[in-house]
Amino acid sequence: MKSKEPSISRVVPGMAVPGGEITIECRGFKPGLPDRAKVLFGETEASIISASEGKVIVRVPDGGDVLGVALSVDGKLSPAFPLLLATRLAGDLHPVANPVISPDGEIITTISGARGEQSAQPLIRIRRSGEISAFPCEITNPTGLAFGPDRQLYISSRSDGTVVRYTDYERLDVVAEDLGVPCGIVFDAEGNLYVGDRTGKIHRIDNEGKREDFAVLPASISAYHLAADDQGTLFATAPTMAVRDPLYRIGGSGEVSVVVSGLARPQGLAVGPHEEIWVAASYQGRKGIFRVSLNTGDLVHQISGPMLVGLALDSEGIVLADGSSIYQISTGTARRHLS
Repeated sequence: MKSKEPSISRVVPGMAVPGGEITIECRGFKPGLPDRAKVLFGETEASIISASEGKVIVRVPDGGDVLGVALSVDGKLSPAFPLLLATRLAGDLHPVANPVISPDGEIITTISGARGEQSAQPLIRIRRSGEISAFPCEITNPTGLAFGPDRQLYISSRSDGTVVRYTDYERLDVVAEDLGVPCGIVFDAEGNLYVGDRTGKIHRIDNEGKREDFAVLPASISAYHLAADDQGTLFATAPTMAVRDPLYRIGGSGEVSVVVSGLARPQGLAVGPHEEIWVAASYQGRKGIFRVSLNTGDLVHQISGPMLVGLALDSEGIVLADGSSIYQISTGTARRHLS
């Protein structure tokens, strides 16, 4: 009897960073024939983690601009199934939190370095075309990044305990100091600046520079990460020594509640388009970016990635950061996942 051609019915999740793991639901795979059963991204063969005739889990290779994934069994090739593979824009970096997107659409990230280490080029600017340039400014351990209502870049230094404004990318001015170990920063719709001190506080600094202790969370072993929606609600993650940690919601008066718990090492986060938060974390053995419904707390594994530390969303698409690189999934391919 003639064997049928292999076929793929579903890939979960539908977006991935090289090194992430995806699950392929299929027919006709033959795991007992390792030399004759392969998973291909373009012409690049993927590493198989586990396999059966109906399900294959693979590690996504760095295959460049591929349009999908296919199965090759006994020389028969399945039709390619769509998969959005992130493109690496820059490497040899050291992001430790969310990258940010400037008002003119450029991506800003860091070479943060070890505690107390001064990098000659601590801030990196990346154009969507992939062109890279550096800012040789004197700031130690840049961590959190945010653009303010004045369209200037604000930066936290976890070494100096300060937040500075990088005016026109030319002059560093101290905005606030004695902030403990400031990590994530974000502005709300009214222009208030929130600073996450990983020793256990979130500070709020208003337009006139008045500062207050806004909320208290458990101390973090790495960093606080912050995001704010248009209604003035603040969201935070703070990885601790616990096996699982929450995604927090903080109201306008500083009251803290839990959106969802059970996240392993939750890090960077962003407000999504439909009453949701996108967060870099691990959950039930899966790693990458999860979309969390603010109404139900349901989690969807949106993007697979090995160890992502941050992300940013805008009209151009999705920007992702791991500990050394910046990736992009452009709007043209990501639109159906954002809508």
